[in-house]
Amino acid sequence: MQLYKIEKPFVFTVFGASGDLAKIKIFPTLYSLAAQKRFPADFKIYGYARTKKTDDQFRQEFKKSVLEKSEDEVDPKILNELLKHVHYFTGKYDQVESYEGFAKDILKKTGGKKCTNITYLAVPPKAFADIIQNLSSVKKHLGKDLRVVIEKPFGHDEASAKQLYHHVSSYFEDDKVFLLDHYLGKEAVQSLLTLRYANSILNTLLDGELIDNIQITASEDLSVAGRISYFDQVGIIKDMIQSHLLQLLSLLTMNLPVVQKASGIHREKISVLSALKYRGYENGLILGQHESYKDIDGVKKSSKTPTFAALRLFIDKQKWFGVPIYIRTGKMLNKKHTYVVVEFKKLPFQQKNKEIVTNKLIIELQPNEKIHLKLNTKVGGAQDEFHTLTTSESIACFGDDCLPEHGRLLLDVFKGDHSNFLTFEEIIATWTFTDKVLKTAEKRNFSIHQYKDYSEGPIEQKRLTELDGNCWESLQLDENES
Repeated sequence: MQLYKIEKPFVFTVFGASGDLAKIKIFPTLYSLAAQKRFPADFKIYGYARTKKTDDQFRQEFKKSVLEKSEDEVDPKILNELLKHVHYFTGKYDQVESYEGFAKDILKKTGGKKCTNITYLAVPPKAFADIIQNLSSVKKHLGKDLRVVIEKPFGHDEASAKQLYHHVSSYFEDDKVFLLDHYLGKEAVQSLLTLRYANSILNTLLDGELIDNIQITASEDLSVAGRISYFDQVGIIKDMIQSHLLQLLSLLTMNLPVVQKASGIHREKISVLSALKYRGYENGLILGQHESYKDIDGVKKSSKTPTFAALRLFIDKQKWFGVPIYIRTGKMLNKKHTYVVVEFKKLPFQQKNKEIVTNKLIIELQPNEKIHLKLNTKVGGAQDEFHTLTTSESIACFGDDCLPEHGRLLLDVFKGDHSNFLTFEEIIATWTFTDKVLKTAEKRNFSIHQYKDYSEGPIEQKRLTELDGNCWESLQLDENES
């Protein structure tokens, strides 16, 4: 398959170029795109931040981040050639004069040529409003093709998400705004819809009338000490469930639009996300905090911020009626592992036969990217004895055109394809649901269960699945691959 290459000249600007997101993710991603020869001959990469520095100083920072954070082996020739296209502008986020000076600098360096202008907001959310408003004021200089990439978090509740939506939409058309959740750039996540479109059997099986329950597990074995100022304010539900895992659920359970286009995909995702229901049972939400959390610098000894959450929810739609969905996620657990389990119902005549276990479809997202199907097969002999047969296949990217998650998403920005981005309608729907869960927990003063570092999490999580007579699927990692 031929690589997609960007043909039109462009200017790519990173606001917040001195920050961690830029250095850890964006600069190495730009190198990956250059290494695959996806850039045209004529392009500029700008760093924009308040810190004063020269082009050469910024190029050294850019180079250092690529060398230290790139997932691929770095070719010095390619990197040095890329650095020739890198520039820096010192400016403030809240002063329109800085943006006017910035626009003039771009026009000077591009010779006034028409080009695509892409701006990436790698800044704290509190800076979004000023940048959006001031960028809009220089559209007349930069041209109509000015695209804005905003990375989550999008607000901290339903009201703030709506406020952000009204602000952004008053300055930019929807087709020029790309709301980025890096989770949707993962190869395995993007493979979900592709697999469903390509396999009628798989898509037929993903029908609520055939499914007993769905489980989504996202465990991490790392602390949040490096971003504690953010995490201690939001907690695990806002950090992981509100966006990443509810998006994953929507891709799994949505109806497939006939044509795989952004508008249809978003319409069907919104249909699922706006139908999410939480019944408020105390055993339907289990919260936990790992034992060393309060020892992290910056965390108060009285902190009740959850680092683990297990949630039971439903989709209020006919074909999903009564199908429980379990989501659990946590920090400082025994392993880094993200996977989805779809457990199918037994047929009525199979119910009494305990030898026949339920069939399961399992999709691993990380660290391995694999799909498994668990079936029953007969043991040889005269007796009707069965054992589980598991078929597995990798869905990981292989070859020379593989990109990190931000790389895949940035290519979509250049293409103008919103399929793997969010809409504000989706964001608001997830916040509406999340707000209800959090307000119920606060009103009823749900317990925060302590769990040991590097364990499986609080043992109370079993109560959640036991409400329906189920249990968590503990998928074993293939140590040879992880």
